[in-house]
Amino acid sequence: STVLLPPRLPPPPDRPSPRPGRPTAMPATMSKLEPLVAMTALVANIATVGAMLYLVHKVTATATRKEARPSFDFTEGPAEPSLAARTPVSFAKRTTFARSGSDGFTRQISPLDHIGEDVVLSSGPDTRDEVIFRSSSEGAKDTVIRDSPEAVEAMKRVFKRLCTSSRETVCAQDVKNVHNLLGEPLDESECTEMLKFFGARDDQEHTVTFEMFIRWWSSLHDSAADPDGYYSQERYRQRFKVLQSRLKDPNIARITTTEEGDSSSRRYRVRFVQDEQELSPWHDVPLKNNDGSYNFICEIPKWTRKKYEIATGEDFNPIKQDVKNGLLREYKWGDMLFNYGCFPQTWEDPKVLSEETGCPGDNDPIDVIELGTRQRPTGSITRVKIIGLIAMIDDDETDWKILAIAMDDDRARHIQDLADLDAHMPGVTSALTHWLRMYKTAEGKGENKFGCGGKPQGAAFATRIVEETHEAWRKLLTDRKIDQKVGGYTIATV
Repeated sequence: STVLLPPRLPPPPDRPSPRPGRPTAMPATMSKLEPLVAMTALVANIATVGAMLYLVHKVTATATRKEARPSFDFTEGPAEPSLAARTPVSFAKRTTFARSGSDGFTRQISPLDHIGEDVVLSSGPDTRDEVIFRSSSEGAKDTVIRDSPEAVEAMKRVFKRLCTSSRETVCAQDVKNVHNLLGEPLDESECTEMLKFFGARDDQEHTVTFEMFIRWWSSLHDSAADPDGYYSQERYRQRFKVLQSRLKDPNIARITTTEEGDSSSRRYRVRFVQDEQELSPWHDVPLKNNDGSYNFICEIPKWTRKKYEIATGEDFNPIKQDVKNGLLREYKWGDMLFNYGCFPQTWEDPKVLSEETGCPGDNDPIDVIELGTRQRPTGSITRVKIIGLIAMIDDDETDWKILAIAMDDDRARHIQDLADLDAHMPGVTSALTHWLRMYKTAEGKGENKFGCGGKPQGAAFATRIVEETHEAWRKLLTDRKIDQKVGGYTIATV
């Protein structure tokens, strides 16, 4: 079949037919705009090149300035105010602003002359405060304490209370005592390392300045080796504030302990001394403090099993290891899960029957279980708060177990009573009750019994029992005039 196509029409007269290989001519109006468009494009290209050159210049200049300056540029600021015009909380005399390294943040640098020479506070709007002890030795690094000035001041006040001369130096033994009071006793290798660090010949040489103490403390609690931030956080050094408050009480601050005999022998004793005079931990250490806390005397540190106790039948009542059938006693059920000891100036009267247990007292100071996270050394005195009580019956005698927690423990501010204890330490009361019920079965004896229906009691009930045993202790001293069972010496604290 044939397909018919329409005929090709000729182009209109004003539009000539395009020839192959030749562009179509531009309209007259577009020819007039072409120079303007070209000029605009040229100006835009010149502006872009100029902006790029300016940016390169600024980057080069900034890098040169950073390379030429130190990490902290201290500039003398306004003149210092007179001593009378300064306030105890003012750290901002002679301040400046400096950019630190590559982070680009502005930090305020303030001298802390009241803490020490070459000590400054570095603070910023979005970063943590740092107290910097600037090294005076060539090549030595600065010591950076990531804490508030108030926390470091508390450390300084504790240090100054240990100083016995105007030189403001202490000995290595003083530093060891601080470690003991904070629940971090040093072992033999650490003591040797400490003497080398301080350049001291022995424990009694007074060579340790506050700056040396800070550097030693910082080396032990290096944040680089502390990924969870426990030691480097301010809450840890706040314990110095608790220690400082304890040192305010001269009756507690001056009490130290001395060891006598081999720790594996029956002659081993931990004696309490104040101003070179022996005293009794049972009678001479006060039960309560001005802040309402109680003084806990640790006999058995947690995670140990030697059965240490206050020797109520010996003069000055030192701590010794209990003996049965000629053998030193240890808990066979396992290590203690808690710090164990007693409250001073208390006594469970064996002539008084308890309504809650139906049994008489056990003729000893009232027992205390301290539930904090840190191990307390034997003979240590720690401020605690009462949070409850377990009414144990041991060999048909009432043997109260006071539950307490150290005031300087991280959980202390959250725990006021048994309900708080179960919330923050779930299962602890049932675990304690089970331990107390079963520990004698490892010696072939029966299970211990409990009063109060076998249920732990709260802080109010426990506090009442403690106060009753304190009154019983007072009556004991009045009635017996300190016979051989209590210890033969004069008591000045009654």
